[in-house]
Amino acid sequence: MRYTDLVQKTTNLPLGKHGITELESGAVLIQNVGQRHIFLSPRDEYRLLIETGGKTFAPRHSDFLTEYLLKCECRPDLRLPLSEACDALCNGASPSEMISSKHLPAYFSVVSQETWTMQTSSFQSGGLPTDLFLYGLQGLIRVYDLNDPELRAPEAFRKAFLELQSGHSVQEASLRLKQAVRPGRRYFDRVERSA
Repeated sequence: MRYTDLVQKTTNLPLGKHGITELESGAVLIQNVGQRHIFLSPRDEYRLLIETGGKTFAPRHSDFLTEYLLKCECRPDLRLPLSEACDALCNGASPSEMISSKHLPAYFSVVSQETWTMQTSSFQSGGLPTDLFLYGLQGLIRVYDLNDPELRAPEAFRKAFLELQSGHSVQEASLRLKQAVRPGRRYFDRVERSA
């Protein structure tokens, strides 16, 4: 589904978990956890959940940026198609269209005699399956858009991927995705906020 369709699907999410995409390799969900604390903003907070292999993960933006680098390290020949797919995804394209048009494999690494000695399963398999990675990235962009509309998440993620492609570290590239401290006071009085 395109990003505009995802926006329409997730405009009013009540409390709880909501399935966004069901895939053979797993599922992508958005969870509305409600207001975190009475002294924080009354706006609901959303989180991305990925279910795969009987486990549930709550990845952050740095996890997806690191995953991108891991996939590029496992398959250097696919670095350009993967980069173009991530850029197009940040511009609103559909993950399924990107997989087919860029000819991305289902997995970026295959467990074989050469890779079984590697210490972590992430390097053995090249991280998440490609479809789960792209749909998860699209879901994460939407979660950031719901939590902080002023961030303009699609553009911020696109710039973060461009910085990664130009050789910046994950920490530098992810700086623009962190919530900025508002100018003025850092702490607000609850009475002042409700007035």
